[in-house]
Amino acid sequence: MKFKSFLSLALVLVLIFAISGCKKNPQDTTSENTNTKEENTEIDTITLLYSSGDSFNPYALKTNINRQLVSLLYEPLVKLSNEFEPIYSVAESVELSGKNCVVKIKDIVFSDSSSVTVDDIIYSYNLAKSSLSGYAAKLYEVSSVAVLDRKTIQFNLTKADPYFVNLLDFPIIKSGSDKITNSDGEAQPPISCGRYIVSADNSSFEINPNYYGKKGSIKKIRLINSPDSESVAHFGQIGAADMYYSDISDGNILRISGKKYNVNINNLVYIGVNHNVAPLAQKEIRQAISSGIDRSKIVKESYFDNAVAATGFFNPNWKAVKSVQNLEITANKKITIENLKQIGYNNVDNRGIRINSNGSYLNFSLLVNSENRTRVSAAQNIASQLLECGIRVTVVEKRFDEYLACLQNGQFELYLGEVKLTDNMDISCLVTEGGSSAYGLNTQVDNLDPEFSQPPVENDLSVIRTGRVVEKFYEGENTINDIASVLQSDMPFIPVCYRTGILFCNDRIDNISSFSAGDIFNSIDSYKLKQ
Repeated sequence: MKFKSFLSLALVLVLIFAISGCKKNPQDTTSENTNTKEENTEIDTITLLYSSGDSFNPYALKTNINRQLVSLLYEPLVKLSNEFEPIYSVAESVELSGKNCVVKIKDIVFSDSSSVTVDDIIYSYNLAKSSLSGYAAKLYEVSSVAVLDRKTIQFNLTKADPYFVNLLDFPIIKSGSDKITNSDGEAQPPISCGRYIVSADNSSFEINPNYYGKKGSIKKIRLINSPDSESVAHFGQIGAADMYYSDISDGNILRISGKKYNVNINNLVYIGVNHNVAPLAQKEIRQAISSGIDRSKIVKESYFDNAVAATGFFNPNWKAVKSVQNLEITANKKITIENLKQIGYNNVDNRGIRINSNGSYLNFSLLVNSENRTRVSAAQNIASQLLECGIRVTVVEKRFDEYLACLQNGQFELYLGEVKLTDNMDISCLVTEGGSSAYGLNTQVDNLDPEFSQPPVENDLSVIRTGRVVEKFYEGENTINDIASVLQSDMPFIPVCYRTGILFCNDRIDNISSFSAGDIFNSIDSYKLKQ
C-alpha cells in the first residue's frame, strides 16, 4: 500500500499513539523492512503494524494500533456487526428480562487447553470494569454479577435496557493470566481463546490450534514495530502493511492505495442548542435550522464521505430505527422559510436575515473546537447553508479547553459537537438533566436567561418531554420507536452525521466479507491471498 495524504507528511498519522517510555530502534526497523516485499507474497501470511513498547493485554494497552490487534487474540461474549447487530462469540445465549441479563457460555477452551469457565468471565468483567479502557465506560449499567451455574452468569443492571447485549464485548482472558511474567519479570500476554496467539518472541501472531471456530487460510500474522508517526508513514509508503485502520478521531484524513471500506462507528456529530436563548427555546426554530442544512453536502465536502448523513438521532445503519427515521439529508429551503413565516419571521432585512414583528432577527453564534479542522469546515458549511434561509450564523472558534469551558458555563447559543454513543444507543447523555453532554438544556419552565431574551417568550416543554420519554423507555413503558419519534418532533439538538472509520487493505487480500469497529478482522477466516 502507498500513503497519499491530503496533508503534509507531518500530518500523515491519523492514530495518535500514547506510548510512554518507548524509543524507536532503527536497527530493528531496518531488519524488519529488509524482506517485507518478498515475505508479503506468501499466501498464508499477512503483515500488520504494532507497537512493541505497548502491551497485548487488552486491559493495560495504551495505543490504538495494538487495540485493533487484540481482537485477533481475545474473544468477547458478544461481538457486533457493522450494522450494530449482536453476534455471539463466547456466549451461547443471552436472555434479557427487565434488569436481569442471563448469559450462558459455550463449551470452549483457552489456548492452553483449559476450559473457559464462568469464573474467567467474571474475572475478565472485573478487569474491564476497573480498567481505564473504553470497556469500563460501556459497563455503566451493571451493578453486580452472579454465578447461576457452571455455565451461566447473570448481570444485574441498574435499568432495564433491551440493548444491553451490545455492551458485552469485553475480551475474555483466563483468570489470573494477566499476572504471568517471563524470567526477566516482564509481563506476558494473558492466555486467550481467540483466533491467534502471540509467538514466543512477540514478533508475530500464530493460529490458535484450540480455537473453537473456523480456521482460515491465514496461518501467520507478521508484526512490524511502528512506535511513532514517522515509522508508520515509512511503512505505509513502502507498502509494508497489508491492512490499516483509522477512526480519523483527530480530523486528519489519509488516502492509501488499495481497497477502502467504511467502518461504522457510533460517533454522532450534532448541533447543540442553548435552550435558555429565547428564540432557540422554540422547537420550530430548531426544526427550521434542521431542515435548512444539507447533511449530504457536509458529509461530502467537510468529511470527504467518511461519515453518513443523519436521517434521525440514531445511527442510520442501525436496523432498529431505519423505518422510523426520516429526516431529509438534503436542505429544504422552502420548508424552512415556510416554518419561519408561521412563527412570525415574515420580514427580511437588507442582509437577507429574517425578522419578526417585534424586530427580533435570527442571528446566532456557532461555537466550534478550533483544533479539529474537519469540524471547523463543517461549521462553516452549516453557516453558509443557513444564511441562504435567512438565518445568520457566526462561527466562533475556540481552543478545546476554552470551548469546553464555554459549554460548561452555558456561554454559547449553538455549538457543533461530537459524542461517542455507547453501542446500546443510549442517548440519555444528551437529553436528560445531568447528562454528560446535556449542555444548554432548560428543564425548568420560565427560566430563560434574560441576557438572551429578545423579547422573552414562553418556554416550551419539549425538552422536558424528551427526557421523560427516554427515562420511561428504561422502565419498559416506551419503545425505541417512541424515542425516535419524539426526538424528531421536539428536536432538542440537531443531528448532522455519524462519522465512519476507514479500513484500507492491500489489493492482494480478497474476500473481506465483514468487519466492525470492534473487530476489523472479523472475517479473517475467509481471507484469500493472491501471490
